[in-house]
Amino acid sequence: MASKNKYSVLLPTYNERRNLPIIVWLLHKTFTENNLDWEIIIIDDASPDGTQDVAKQLIKAYGPSHILLKPRAGKLGLGTAYVHGLQFATGNFVIIMDADFSHHP
Repeated sequence: MASKNKYSVLLPTYNERRNLPIIVWLLHKTFTENNLDWEIIIIDDASPDGTQDVAKQLIKAYGPSHILLKPRAGKLGLGTAYVHGLQFATGNFVIIMDADFSHHP
């Protein structure tokens, strides 16, 4: 029996408090409409705007099996954020995207 595919989205954030709920909702909608297994890994670089608090609310709303928060100590850069998030991905497909809508789900 073949196992079902799972998609891991790596989503680095820095001051994305306003965008984060929208991009997560769009990803959730896309994945559920297509009956796909998914997780979103939020890698936050110590945003001072409350991004991590919003991420914690999203974990409560969507569940810890779908939303993971992996914060970092400071603004360490986009490339290393993807590398950090990749350590926690459990999907057999990994999607990298920004939280600022430069990539549409």
